[in-house]
Amino acid sequence: MRSNRKFSTSLLLIILLSIVLRAFFLHPNFSDENFYFNVAKNIAEGKIPYRDFFFAHPPLQVYTLAILYKIFGFSFFIGKFLTLLYSSISILLLYFIIKVIYKEKSAFMASILFILSPPFIAFSHISYGMWETMAFLLLSLLLLFKKRTFLSVTFFVVAIFFRYVVILYLPLFLVLLYLRNGKISKFLLPFIVLLTFSILIASGVFGTNYINQTVFYHIFKTSVQSQTQYLNMSLFFMFLAIISALIGLFEKNKLMMTFALLPLAVDVLLLLFLKMTFYHYFLLSVPLYLIAFSKIFELRYKFLKFAVVALLILSLILNFNTLDFYLNPAYSKKFYYVADFIRTNTEKNDTIFGEPVMTNYVSLVTGREIAGGYLDSYVQHLSFEGIEKVVKVLSEKKPKIIVEMENYYIAMPEFKELISNEYMFVIEAEGLPRYLIYRIKS
Repeated sequence: MRSNRKFSTSLLLIILLSIVLRAFFLHPNFSDENFYFNVAKNIAEGKIPYRDFFFAHPPLQVYTLAILYKIFGFSFFIGKFLTLLYSSISILLLYFIIKVIYKEKSAFMASILFILSPPFIAFSHISYGMWETMAFLLLSLLLLFKKRTFLSVTFFVVAIFFRYVVILYLPLFLVLLYLRNGKISKFLLPFIVLLTFSILIASGVFGTNYINQTVFYHIFKTSVQSQTQYLNMSLFFMFLAIISALIGLFEKNKLMMTFALLPLAVDVLLLLFLKMTFYHYFLLSVPLYLIAFSKIFELRYKFLKFAVVALLILSLILNFNTLDFYLNPAYSKKFYYVADFIRTNTEKNDTIFGEPVMTNYVSLVTGREIAGGYLDSYVQHLSFEGIEKVVKVLSEKKPKIIVEMENYYIAMPEFKELISNEYMFVIEAEGLPRYLIYRIKS
């Protein structure tokens, strides 16, 4: 019992310290979270996604936040802090899962590696929807090990309605059931029934646009591939996966091999088939690699413990620019600058349009609506809708301000013509990226 208190108390204190430290870095980031926060704000104000505006993901992330906005009022930092809580809960769930299958020391060490890993440091305060997904996926996994199969299925389906990518981890759950002599049908049949029922309810509530926007859009949208960030961030976890698989094979530990290889297979599938390969899509595999590796803390391979520390340090060094970009508040100055300019130079009933990260942040904090309901003004979505159609709507709605980001829109002839004919350049917000602000001609 003394050992239990030592590890659990230490981890809890570390998590609380982690929350406090990360809270100092809660500032606007160049990330999709500004879009999600503004979507949730619009929902709290009575609008309905998939009907009043396009939304490419399942509804639970933004509806959870919208409920908080309804209760506590709107705050940019409510969304940020909610992410801190979900990422912290994920640490605890990882700890409890490993504690069920291995020793508590292994659970503690794996949790520390999680907290110190580049993905956690860089992204655990950013609301991509993946930390909520991870928390429910890990809760489902914990319940599976506790032999609470129906509850495990329930929370697995809940995780799916945060992000559909969870479905790719279904084979992992089925293999784990097989290894632990469980009946696969007791998981699979309720899963099919609950998932089908949930999709029917969502389609009934939101209409046919729900499937079109959350499924078909991702199939037909244009591809923007870049594996660089994945390779840099995953160097550490690839090492954990490969070493765990090899030692699992040598030790005849099927559990180690399962947690090492199946998440790696999911990552490979995502790299091959995702239209946009941003690293946060791969976050769900991170704790699973750590579950695989945690057993090594109980084995005789002492040199690996030193190797993993060295590789972790190397990974942090290799990802320094990414960590700096997401943690350094200096990169937020352009958000404050643009928001202040638009607040000063527009009226409450004026509309705006532009690059989605900046425009949604400005809409969020100034109360200016986005013209045409184009909260999702990413080029991939606008191309899916039809650029000519979008430009026609904007010509009719006449937003007072257009926020351009380094030829993000002007590279398209239709947008270039609209901006050249009807707008004039007013200010530039330097930084990474650089923003150009255009105001409609009088």
